Amino acid sequence: MKEKRLLVLGAGEAQLQIIEAALKQGIYTIVCDKRDYLKGTRIADKYYCVDYMDREAILRVAEEEKIDGVVSNSEPAMINVAWLSEQLHLPGNKERSVETLLSKTAFRELQESVGVFAPKHRIVSDESTLQDAINWIGYPLVIKPVLSSGTRGTTIIKKNNNELALQAYRQCASFSRNQAVSVEQYVPMSELVAYDAELFVNGNEILWDGLYASFRTDDAPMLPMMESLPLDLEEDKINRIKEVISKLIHASGVVLGEFNAESYFTLEGDVFVIEINPRQGGNHIPDLVLEHSGIDFTSLLCTTSVGDKQSFENAKNQDRKNEYVTMYVVFSIDEGQYQGLIFSETIKPYVVWHENVINKGESVSRKKNAGDAVAFVRLSFPTQEKQRELTREISVHIKPIVMQL
Repeated sequence: MKEKRLLVLGAGEAQLQIIEAALKQGIYTIVCDKRDYLKGTRIADKYYCVDYMDREAILRVAEEEKIDGVVSNSEPAMINVAWLSEQLHLPGNKERSVETLLSKTAFRELQESVGVFAPKHRIVSDESTLQDAINWIGYPLVIKPVLSSGTRGTTIIKKNNNELALQAYRQCASFSRNQAVSVEQYVPMSELVAYDAELFVNGNEILWDGLYASFRTDDAPMLPMMESLPLDLEEDKINRIKEVISKLIHASGVVLGEFNAESYFTLEGDVFVIEINPRQGGNHIPDLVLEHSGIDFTSLLCTTSVGDKQSFENAKNQDRKNEYVTMYVVFSIDEGQYQGLIFSETIKPYVVWHENVINKGESVSRKKNAGDAVAFVRLSFPTQEKQRELTREISVHIKPIVMQL
């Protein structure tokens, strides 16, 4: 049998687990990235010093290597993954389907077309039209980058403040890959919990092993602070979330891969899907799904991308674990110099892994967006009752040590 060959666009931190999973599956792994110092360039079977955003360059590599599939976990690269799949008739999604998910405007239009909740929205590309958008939508509103990862720059403005809106617009434009900014109606959450989904799509089928609660705080309601599985929610609400996300997935036309959907319930009880990202979720969510369910979405992404249909059937029929697991994203409320983490004696027995995002002695910023995280901590509990009890006051049990300068 011919050895399967997988092209990975990117060699940075976000791609390492994909590269490692592919190699573990016996898939010949080729990496494209212009940054030749990254770890992924050294562990892959073959490396090309090529900008993965350069379509013609990656097409030449793909044709020369006779690849069977292409993947990435870099949001800007997902369009090129789809484009290359279409060009070479490989397993994957159409470019226009991925564009629909990435575009704030197209995604809101998709929501309207399938009859699910969507806020008023408008894309602004220059300061001169910002006020028109604000006048049409009205306060409160949310200003966010059109093309950007995480919550960088996203600003909620609850009261009439055109000066703050202009500042937010300029910041969001600097974060947006196309400099465009989305102005949206602010939709209050019924509670400070989002109900998100790390899901795997294969044709008309979806694996829902990654349904989880994403906890927020009053001072940063758009920022995920902690994720817990299994989803502790009434069955009818879980079914409504699945129904809405399924409609959007199938209507978008995507047919393969791992996706991350963010949603919450409005005050009126509607399911509001904020976005569906055409890539793995951040904050080590695939690891959390694996520990919770036993299903390895990262390996499944590699095998299905090179045409291994049986691997999906195996995953679909695999017996599930049901572990009670939580990922806590540690932020600082103070600026200063990071000195590490401190754990209470109560929480220590349940900590299974932790990782510093920044090194001891480096500067720490107050929490504003996902990029301000200082550490990740994964916990495992024997029961859901114990999980509820200890995560309710997680910030008391796990704290960053920050020396103010």
